[in-house]
Amino acid sequence: MLRILPVLIIVLLYSCSTKQTESHAMRKDLVESVYASINIIPKDVYKVNASISGYLDQVNVEEGDLIKNGQVLFVISNDPIKLNERNAELNYELLQDNLKGEANMLEELKLSLNSARIKQKNDSLNAERMKVLYFKSACSKFDMENSIAAYDFSRNNYLSLKNQLKRKQVELKNQLAQSQNNVAASASRSGDYLIKSNQNGKVYQINKERGELVSLQEPIAVIGQKDNFIISMMVDEVDIAQIELGQSVWVTLEAFPSQPFEAKVTKIAPKMDERTQGFKLEAQFIHAPKKMYMGLSGEGNIVIRKVKNALVIPKEYLLPGSYVLTNQGKIKVKTGISNWDYIQILKGINEKTTLIIPE
Repeated sequence: MLRILPVLIIVLLYSCSTKQTESHAMRKDLVESVYASINIIPKDVYKVNASISGYLDQVNVEEGDLIKNGQVLFVISNDPIKLNERNAELNYELLQDNLKGEANMLEELKLSLNSARIKQKNDSLNAERMKVLYFKSACSKFDMENSIAAYDFSRNNYLSLKNQLKRKQVELKNQLAQSQNNVAASASRSGDYLIKSNQNGKVYQINKERGELVSLQEPIAVIGQKDNFIISMMVDEVDIAQIELGQSVWVTLEAFPSQPFEAKVTKIAPKMDERTQGFKLEAQFIHAPKKMYMGLSGEGNIVIRKVKNALVIPKEYLLPGSYVLTNQGKIKVKTGISNWDYIQILKGINEKTTLIIPE
């Protein structure tokens, strides 16, 4: 008995190890989909940034508040801006006085020009008179030449002052126009300390508190539409060629684990995200959850193909090289679409074929 017992045990173990479960292919509606990670964001969501640096002087809203387009949300301390605006106004007033005031620069030049014109006229008459006297031998050549030189000098001085007046007029007008532009620019920048909403919506996040320093690069808040949300999806680059606008998406959210929601693909990014090596998509809910929150996450399955009454087998039945194990041995099959659990069989076996589940 001691010698026979080990042999019996070996036979029993071999019989158990060679026993295999049998099954058959089945008919089933099959849906092939592409997996996408998702994140829920409000439509028209944007980060609120300041156009100037400074300290946050007023915070007029709280997270969750509903806001209107043009509403002042935050106020940045604007003392330096007010000083710049006042300086620009003072400079404009000064230049305006120089151009149009009672004692403006142009009036001074006009007076000098008028005196030069009178002197030129007198010197011209004197030079002509001295020429007549010289030809009558009533004065010396030296006196005549001096009178002509005096006329030339006064004429040149008159022309020079005339040109100065023209240049000064152009210069002051240009300076006044430039100063006026500076006033307008300062006035427009004085509104930069008022940070307003660009749309009707909701405040989803506030990143700064009153008294904190605000820079141009740091967003102060996040704003988006109130009740309109978008499904932001990320798809691997190997799957992007199968995605088209309008395809159905079945969305499962972590907040609603047992309740899938239907959506449609509405946008496909034309460029791959280099950081994630994937493509960003957007989808719109057909039937959205009653309660929605920014930042909800989950997963989506984008339906790319459907086959009704397809001949399928569980994916684990398929051997490498597209073979299945039957009671007649290994058979080569042709496969079609698949999902996580099943794969379609197009050719090679039928529902009557006895399949042996591989160990």
